[in-house]
Amino acid sequence: MFAWSRTILGLGVALFVGCQTNLVEPVAIAPEDVCSYCKMAISEKRYAAQYIDEDGEPFKFDDLTCMIASDKSNIAGCFVMDFAAKQWLRAEDAVYVQSDEIKAPMGGKTIAFRDQSNAQLAAATYHGKLLRFDDVFSGKE
Repeated sequence: MFAWSRTILGLGVALFVGCQTNLVEPVAIAPEDVCSYCKMAISEKRYAAQYIDEDGEPFKFDDLTCMIASDKSNIAGCFVMDFAAKQWLRAEDAVYVQSDEIKAPMGGKTIAFRDQSNAQLAAATYHGKLLRFDDVFSGKE
C-alpha cells in the first residue's frame, strides 16, 4: 500500500505543478455531489478536495487521495477542506497532517488545516506528522 501511495503521490506532481489559484474560487459541495475520480458520494465534507480547471469547471473529490490520483493537467486552482472548520482553503496555504490513524473515505491518511495550531493538535491526537503543500503533492515524506 505504501508503494502504491507514493506512486499516486508522485503522479500528482504533474497535476499540481503551476497551480494558479489567484483568479478562481472553490465551489460549495452540494448534497448530490459525487467524487470526480471514484464516483462515490461526498458524504464527509471535512475530507473533501477540489480543483478548478482553466475552463472554470470544478472537479470535486471525497478524499485528497482521489484528487491526487486524477490526471487533469489544466488546473487553475487547487483547494482542500479545513478538517476542523469545514471551509475551503487554498491547497498551498494548508498545513497537512498525515497518519495511519486517519481514515478518510478512500483510505487517505492526510487531512488539512488552515491553522498551524489545529494541525499540531491533530498531529498529536492522530500520532501523525505535519506536512506542507510540497510534501503532500510531490510525494515527499
